[in-house]
Amino acid sequence: MQALKHRADQFLRRASPAYRLKRKHDAELAYWREELKHLRDWFQTGTRDWWGLKPPTPEQKLNISDLWVVNAVATRNALRPTYLERLRIERDHFAGKRALEVGCGPMAPILQFADCARHCVDPLINLYMEAGWPLFAYDARFINTGGESLPYPDGYFDAFISVNALDHVDDFERVAREMQRVLKPGGGTYFEVEYHPPTVTEPLHLSDKRVQDAFSSCDLKLVASRSGQELFDALVRRFNLDTFDFQHFGAERFCTWHGIRK
Repeated sequence: MQALKHRADQFLRRASPAYRLKRKHDAELAYWREELKHLRDWFQTGTRDWWGLKPPTPEQKLNISDLWVVNAVATRNALRPTYLERLRIERDHFAGKRALEVGCGPMAPILQFADCARHCVDPLINLYMEAGWPLFAYDARFINTGGESLPYPDGYFDAFISVNALDHVDDFERVAREMQRVLKPGGGTYFEVEYHPPTVTEPLHLSDKRVQDAFSSCDLKLVASRSGQELFDALVRRFNLDTFDFQHFGAERFCTWHGIRK
């Protein structure tokens, strides 16, 4: 019976774009429901973070909201600001600027950057909130949309960021065009993409050439290309995390790009 269900699933994923999209969104939402449980355990119960971060002390816990999730997200972003390493920029890089995160997820790591106007897009925003993530209470503006159609005028942003999201989208080239359209001339591009065989939630097979071709309106530079082991070893060192297992990353590569809109 399981083999029959698997074959039917494989057939529908090939034949039906709507089914592929539903399977992808269902898998992503299931992942983030589990992450919310992990976050509660880390923040309230005192278990180790699933990425090696020790539980916060009472002095480290931020208290900026009546909602525990908001406080937990803010505390985790403060103690483990991984985008600083993954994007190779610092916390004040966007100070005084308007920045967009494409594919923010419910943790919205753009919150790791200080003194900027933060905007976030993700096609699952409404579902994240239904699952218990109170995005309405974060210090950012959220829009429930995919990157293929950004509801902003041309040249609206000073910068955009994205980490581990552009291999999840439905149309990579269209997303890249939209990201460049809403970026000011001279604006900055900072994103990390994964190169890996396609999966249910990460259906795209990317390469240096495909990335460079898609972002042709930017002077683009590859600033880091690391295996999962190399990337997360760097995070452990930089943020004093407990070592954790990287083997499930296999042959994936994590590539960080910087660019300037022409």
